[in-house]
Amino acid sequence: MTDYSEKKLKAVKKEGGKKGQDLSGMAAMGTLFQQAVLTESDGKLDLLEMALAEMNKEVDPEAEERRGGAGEVAKIVLSASDDTFACIVHVPEMYTVADKNERGYAFTAKEWAEAAFATLPGDGKGAEYVEDSTTLVKIVYKKDAEAGRYPGKAKDNVSGASFAWLRTKALVPADDDSDDEMVFGDDDMPGI
Repeated sequence: MTDYSEKKLKAVKKEGGKKGQDLSGMAAMGTLFQQAVLTESDGKLDLLEMALAEMNKEVDPEAEERRGGAGEVAKIVLSASDDTFACIVHVPEMYTVADKNERGYAFTAKEWAEAAFATLPGDGKGAEYVEDSTTLVKIVYKKDAEAGRYPGKAKDNVSGASFAWLRTKALVPADDDSDDEMVFGDDDMPGI
């Protein structure tokens, strides 16, 4: 691992642990497939790996602050700087085989990554698969202005394509723009 200051490592771990709690909370409400954008990792894969480890860490019930707890959440984790964009797709094994989970989900980290990276800007190339397995895919995308490859734009495209793919698989709730459930304030309900 490149030399990072202790302050930087602490910030990466803290962000990963807190994001793990966020994802864990959403999973408790039924959203088992999620995206997370992390800023402290600065588009560096080694820092993003560290943040993912903190996300997936078991929650310490004795700790002052709750962190981690997202090990059983399928997720795509994104981080970009001006020069690089790093992405990790983590799909727990139970979601890769339909009879291993109660909802019958069956897809791999590679399927998710390929769908997410299908709309890269510029020449559409540049994604380097560093690790590629059924449950874990790690990708690095570097800036190349001549080819139209910009990490920030790539992150946005990947995020949008990832969410669209999750939606086509019915893995995230669909938008419900209907007015069927109206919420009223006290001024709208006189006499209460």
